[in-house]
Amino acid sequence: MNLQEIETLIRKYEAGETSLAEEKLLRGFLTGDGVPAHLKSFRDMFFFFDKESGKSLPGESFDEKILNEIEKGKVVLLRQQRNRLFYPVAGIAATVIILIGLFFHFEGSRQPRIIDTYSNPQAAYAEARKALLIVSANLNEGVGKVANVAEFNDGLKNLNNISTFETGVESLEKITIMENSTKTITLKQ
Repeated sequence: MNLQEIETLIRKYEAGETSLAEEKLLRGFLTGDGVPAHLKSFRDMFFFFDKESGKSLPGESFDEKILNEIEKGKVVLLRQQRNRLFYPVAGIAATVIILIGLFFHFEGSRQPRIIDTYSNPQAAYAEARKALLIVSANLNEGVGKVANVAEFNDGLKNLNNISTFETGVESLEKITIMENSTKTITLKQ
């Protein structure tokens, strides 16, 4: 049998379309000598089938033994076992949650409360006004320095004129290249 026929039989075997005679041919080839390397996995599979087909299944007494063992065993409802385990675990979890809640409740109450520092509202107003005037003065000073940035922007606009100058220089470079090529042409003539 040639290799192409064997590969066709293997494809049919994998699809479950082979007859018993074709499987015997396939088994004979794959369990023999000279099996190509890419078919070694099929060879191992057929050797396994041959080895396992020699084993026998347990007899009728096997079923009876299993059923007897089942009848001897104590019947325990799984639901009862789960309930016995659930209540203690749920109690412990509830205790932990309550303790965490109490901890955060009392921890939050330890934070200092904001208390009026002035008993006289007029004095408090005067101090607040003084603080806000200091902040305002510093803010106005900072804004004054930002005005200098506007002058800087005007200077940047003047730099844009330099880019126009650069365009003119590039045009002059083209003229220089033209003059050099003209000189080269006149020298060759």
